[in-house]
Parts: sequence; C-alpha cells; structure tokens
Amino acid sequence: MKLQTDDRTRAIFEVILACLPAPMPVYLVGGAVRDMLLGLPIRDLDFVVPSDSLRLARAVRRNLGAAGFTLDDERQTARLILAQGTPSELILDFVSFTGMDLQEDLSNRDFTINTLAVALDQPDLVLDFLGGERDLREKRLRAASARSMELDPLRVLRGARLCLAYQLTPEAATLELMRASVPSLERVSAERVRDEIFKIFELGNPDDAFLLMDSIGLTEQVFPEVRGMKCVPAYPPHVHSLWKHTRQVMRYLWDVRFYLSGGELPAAHDFLREICEGLKPYASDISQSLNKPVQGNRPRWSLLMLAALYHDAGKPAAQTLDEKGRTRFIGHERISAELIGERARALMLGRAEVDYLRLVAANHMRLHYFSNEGAVLTDRAAYRYFRDLGEAGVNVALLSLVDMLAAYEGTLDLAKGRRELKAALELLDDWYTRRQQVVEPELLLNGDELQREFGLKPDALIGQLLAALREAQASGEVYNKSGALQFVAQYLQNKTFHERNL
Repeated sequence: MKLQTDDRTRAIFEVILACLPAPMPVYLVGGAVRDMLLGLPIRDLDFVVPSDSLRLARAVRRNLGAAGFTLDDERQTARLILAQGTPSELILDFVSFTGMDLQEDLSNRDFTINTLAVALDQPDLVLDFLGGERDLREKRLRAASARSMELDPLRVLRGARLCLAYQLTPEAATLELMRASVPSLERVSAERVRDEIFKIFELGNPDDAFLLMDSIGLTEQVFPEVRGMKCVPAYPPHVHSLWKHTRQVMRYLWDVRFYLSGGELPAAHDFLREICEGLKPYASDISQSLNKPVQGNRPRWSLLMLAALYHDAGKPAAQTLDEKGRTRFIGHERISAELIGERARALMLGRAEVDYLRLVAANHMRLHYFSNEGAVLTDRAAYRYFRDLGEAGVNVALLSLVDMLAAYEGTLDLAKGRRELKAALELLDDWYTRRQQVVEPELLLNGDELQREFGLKPDALIGQLLAALREAQASGEVYNKSGALQFVAQYLQNKTFHERNL
C-alpha cells in the first residue's frame, strides 16, 4: 500500500519541521496515516514528539496563522484548526510521547490500524511496528495490546465504529477484549460516548451497526431502553418484532436521506422508491434542514436518527390487550418522549436538542392520522401541525413515512401508503412554498391595534387573540383587515358569553 499525501499536507510538514524548538523527531501517527494509505480524504492530523509538544504547537500556530488551544496540560496536548468553519477545515493535534519512545507510544494506542506512523523528514516511509498495514490490507481489527480496552474503555465503541467504517472483522481475541470491557464504559464520560454514537449514525446502514453492537453487547449498555424493546414480538399488522421494526425504520430513513443528498435510488422496497421520488422536488430543502443543527454543531440528522431509535421505546410500558385480544400501545408516544428525554440528558445533549427529540417522538404518529381513509388535510390542520412542530415537522414527516413502511413491509396497502405520502407532500409544500399563506401568515392586526380598537389592556388576552387570528387567516376564514376586526369582535363576544355562563 502506498502512502498518498497532497501538496497541502507536505507544506504543513515543512512548516512543522521548521518550527521544531530543537533537533528532534516528529511523527504523523494514527488515523491520518491509515486513511492516506487508503487514499481517503484527511480531516485531521495527529503529531507526536518526544517532548515540548505545546511549545511546538505554539510555534506552528504562529507560522500557519491557525486558531488553537490547549486540550490537556497534563498530557501536553494542543489543537490547531486551519480554515476553521470552511469545507477545507483541517485539525492538527500535537502531543508528547506517552511512553519512552515512539514504539511504546504506539503500543498504548487502540488498534493496530491506528498505530502506523510517518517521520515528517521521511514522508514516504511508513513505520509499522505492530503489523497494522497488514491488518488494514486484510480488513482485520486487532487490538494494539492486551491492555488496549483497559487504558480507555471508549475503544470498545470506537472499535465497532472502525469495523463499520472500513468493513473490518475483529479477530477473536480482540472481540473478547471488547466484550469483556463493555461494562467499563460506565466510567467513560457521557460526552465521549455520545460523540462516538453520533459518529456511528453517520456511517451507513444503521441495521448493520446495531447488529454488530448487539454481538458485542454494546447496544443495551449505551441504550438501556432497548432491552425492553427486544421483548416485544411481532404483532398484527406489524410484520416485525419491535426491535427489528426499529432497525428497519432507521435503515429506511438512512436510505431516504442518502437519496435526497444525491445518492442512488434505494432498491430495498418499491414503495420506498416511490417515497423518495415523491420527495425529490424538496430534496435540496430537506437536505439543508437535516444538515442544520438544532444547537451547537451537531446536525439535525444525527438527532433524527436517535429519535428513530426511540420513537417506539414507550411501547413495552404501554402494551395492553383490548377486549378482542389485540395488542394495543395507547399513549406510547408520550412515554417514548419521556424516555428519549431522559436518555438525551444522560448523554449530555443540549436543552434545545432534548426538546427537539421529545417533540419528534411525541408527534411521530401525527401524520398517520392525516392519512386515514376519508381524512382531509385542511389548511387549518397544516397550520396547527407546524404551529406545534415548526421545522421539526419536516423531520417528523420523513420519520412517519418510513415508520409506516417498516411496519407493513410487503403487506402494505398501497392505497393507505399513498394517502400518507400525499399528506406528507402536502405538508412539505405548505412549509416550503406556501409558508406565508398557511404556516406563518402575516397578521392583519397587531397588538397596538387590538388595544386601540377594542379598548383592551396589554395582557395575555392580546396574545390569545393574535394566535386565534393567525389560525383564522391560515385556514382562509379571514383574508382582509375588516374581516379580521369582525373575527376579533366575535371572538370577544363569544368569550364574554362563555365566561358569563360558567
């Protein structure tokens, strides 16, 4: 395998060599070397030196004009960021040896494919003390040492991610190390676990991810609620057990997102292709929505995958039998929202992210109600849908469509499926092309006008009137200012009548 470095990387090497505070070796190590051998794009570079890594990082920062900060004073770790916030952003990490020399330092790392190194003054020569290049070539995941998981239990999750990302198979001894170390994840910070999980969500077919995590014992360690989900068998009209259904929902959601981002039309199911083709006119808008964070830098897409995982988590607690012996899960959406809220907080997600997840889980059945035979999606219903959900309503529509498909699979009533798809597309049209008319109509009256025209005080009643007026405008009940005044007058009259007759 040949190391592939570009001009930008070689220029950075030259700057670092010129900045060395004293004659000493400096090495590029880890994932960057691995990905260079595979010809993959590089987003971060890890450098190790025998000592004085912080001093070197400061000198490189000055010469490259990079943003930078210290990650860990004790471990002498610093980070520089080039072209921050742009598509060409590149992260440079600097750290001093964790052992007496390079070989000991590399032996303290996680897996052999991440123990490859390159001396910056000999950039075409790969240093491979532990057989990492052979493991990479033979698609094998092998721990760098018997102490690998003990040194950092998060490596169990990272190993699963590497297997998925590079189609690796863990060797038997490494697999046993990973399984034995799963309980130790409890002493890893929630933030680090969270970040690894979201990286896994970005990799591809989530069904493959959870099958691998199940085989290691990871799934229930990270998501304890799954334990109850695995106890719910298939029930009519659902064709899969609850856990299989959940994995199918995540898989189909991934397929839809992949297609909307410019990928190939999925082959998994005829109606899935019909869904994708129906969504195609909104592909760019939906992709932008999924890539936009709720807060911070985490894309909405990652949160939607977590919501898909938990959308039915409340079913084990809600499960009952009706008078005809049929399985029912009344109110499971509410319980699912509570469970995902608790899990999201445990994973140290932000408040806005927690609220988003709860909102999606609590409302994932809402589109289903619009698609009942004979049901009509009125402008008023669309207004209320987006009033309650905002932009999350777009994501809920996607989740609902794949949820329906995963529930029925080959037994899906196409007429029912197409009614739900039609309702979803109408909602998307309301959000993307009719927003000013249906979702956020500009009010015909403002609060000052209400106070002046009706002698009202500036209290909560003003907000109630404006909310009612906006809905009336969205539904087409009110379309001009005189009509708005009449609507408010009638609203106040009815309110007074009601209060008098309590």
